[in-house]
Amino acid sequence: MRVTVYEIKPGPRTAATPSWQQGTVLDKRRKQCIITIKDGKGSFKFVDPSREKLIREMFDAPSSSFVSGGKSPDGHHWDAIEHHPAWSVEAIEAIVKEQLYGFNLGATIEYED
Repeated sequence: MRVTVYEIKPGPRTAATPSWQQGTVLDKRRKQCIITIKDGKGSFKFVDPSREKLIREMFDAPSSSFVSGGKSPDGHHWDAIEHHPAWSVEAIEAIVKEQLYGFNLGATIEYED
């Protein structure tokens, strides 16, 4: 598996894009790093070292993602979160889909057959 991290830039708004990502696209001219994942471990190749610490910390740590939430009939609020071990496919997908955007970053994932 290979993950390529880019900065994001303003782009067109489409119905297929989640509302919190509306109007952004990957800026392929501003590549940050390439991460190669093999046998449950990742190796980094930084093109732009300015965000090296942030990207390393994000991918080297376990990941969590929100799956549901609500309010019970008696008024209590609840959230459900999934936890994923570092370098698992689920963790990488959660980081790419949910976490990078908050740092003005986005990524592509290439899966190996």
